[in-house]
Amino acid sequence: MTKTRREFLHQATCGTLSASALLAGLGRFALIDALAAPTPGSGGGYRALVCIFLYGGNDSNNAVIPFDDYQLYANVRGGSGIAIPQTNLLPISPPSAGRQFGFHPSLAELHTLWNNKNLAVLCNFGTLTNPLTQSQYLAGVARPYQLFSHSDQQNQWQTAYSTNPIGTGWGGRVVDETSAIGSDGRFPVIASVAGVSAFSTGANTRPIVLSPAPTPLSQTLKLLKSDQGLLDALMEDSASVMPTLIQSAAKVTSQAVDNSLLLTTNPTLTTVFPNTSLGNQLQQVAKLIKLATADSSLGLSRQIFFCSLGGFDTHFNQGNITGVQASLLSQLSQAMAAFYNATVELGLAPQVTTFTASDFSRTFKPAQSGAATGTDHAWGSHQFVMGGGVVGGNFYGQYPNLELGGSDDADSGSSARGRWIPTTSVDQYAATLALWYGLPSSELPAVFPNITNFSTSSLGFLL
Repeated sequence: MTKTRREFLHQATCGTLSASALLAGLGRFALIDALAAPTPGSGGGYRALVCIFLYGGNDSNNAVIPFDDYQLYANVRGGSGIAIPQTNLLPISPPSAGRQFGFHPSLAELHTLWNNKNLAVLCNFGTLTNPLTQSQYLAGVARPYQLFSHSDQQNQWQTAYSTNPIGTGWGGRVVDETSAIGSDGRFPVIASVAGVSAFSTGANTRPIVLSPAPTPLSQTLKLLKSDQGLLDALMEDSASVMPTLIQSAAKVTSQAVDNSLLLTTNPTLTTVFPNTSLGNQLQQVAKLIKLATADSSLGLSRQIFFCSLGGFDTHFNQGNITGVQASLLSQLSQAMAAFYNATVELGLAPQVTTFTASDFSRTFKPAQSGAATGTDHAWGSHQFVMGGGVVGGNFYGQYPNLELGGSDDADSGSSARGRWIPTTSVDQYAATLALWYGLPSSELPAVFPNITNFSTSSLGFLL
């Protein structure tokens, strides 16, 4: 339905239109969302966080598998259409676990990063309001709202808040609380190459929304001459259309123009990225990092990025060493490795930390048998953290007990399916990343309201 000019301007002013939507009706390139300028200040060296969200719920039970205790895995998944043969596993020996595990064979590039101590695995992490045992869970003690729901669990991972829905994400709130060290206000600190997300939105922060490669960085926010008509429309004298609304909308557009003028070059990299959805997103992130660290006109010393990869909702036809999940994990591994190589090329590997997140893991017990085997929604999952500042080659958190109905299972009795109760919270995971980024410890409760419910807010996986 066609919007009136009043409705169009109202949406822009209230931040419900992204910059890309602002000009989409005119068929132009994306600009930016509304952005409140941070307070200028000075900070230390450059640092960046890069979130890769795996939409649909990645089956991390098939990403990190026991090797020494493989029989525990085989007892449940052996003979199913999703079982990974032991001989295909890429072996790893995390010191904290005291036994050997294996990566899915599609994670060859991440396996190399693990061996080089640039990758860590966070075991059995998930949404929690407070620490929770199986007996407490079965007794109905406080647990995250709407467990096992895609949209709700995606929101809780991205907001680091599981008591009730909130309108801001932890990435955006970190920017709110660190604006003095992140930017002098000339360019947004937080950027998304995967559309608008809860993660990227703060109380005073909106993300810049970029197109992924191969769109040149210099064109992804390009304002064309013929768009002057939009500016004139926003600025024209119209006493009948709320002057303050006109002024606010004009400010949004002015900020968009200012940012488009700063992205006048398209940085190049010698690192070769895979021509995949995630590869193209991370290539654009690497280009913006190069521009931000080489061009003082952007005024950035901190950046946060949001990327995503979908397709992990594998109720059917999940596959094992080939198939849907294997293909997605291969894309993830290749794109992450290329991005790490790009940070090495830029001399910034210790200053850029990349991490994964996902709705949840999936039931350890397959949903059915045969070639069409899949898995259902579960809870605690394993995630990857990568970078030159990562204390890699190790596990953080606690790998779950793989016994169906055992101490870590949210299910019990004959209906147990292996939905692991997280032993470490998203709040602790995110807080560790935020502290490394530069969030003062005194501001942790402002960003992570439930963090005081947990014993520690720094898990030690970053230098």
